[in-house]
Amino acid sequence: MKPPSDDDLIEVFSHARRCDREEAPAWRPELLEGPRRRPQFALCWALAGLVAASVIVLPVFFTDAPRKEPTLSEVLPPLLDSPPGELFASQESSLLTFEAPSDFLLTEPLNLDFP
Repeated sequence: MKPPSDDDLIEVFSHARRCDREEAPAWRPELLEGPRRRPQFALCWALAGLVAASVIVLPVFFTDAPRKEPTLSEVLPPLLDSPPGELFASQESSLLTFEAPSDFLLTEPLNLDFP
């Protein structure tokens, strides 16, 4: 049995190569050898970004002046000027005295006497 011929594929690929050659831009080696120049608009945007960042950051440094911190005696309330009463009276009861709300539902223990 003879393998199928690839002549039709060869013709398709050669046509594609010819089309690529016609549409490809011309080779210009002087572009590769010369110095690379940055576009002017990129430089303008970089400068604008730097100015914008400095406008945002500079006020933070100038407005963050050192402030006078109050002393501890000014911050804490006076302990001895409080009204007399039980110490920690406003606190909730502790967890050690917890009683379950369903204790009243428990039945009395059964005492069964077996002979």
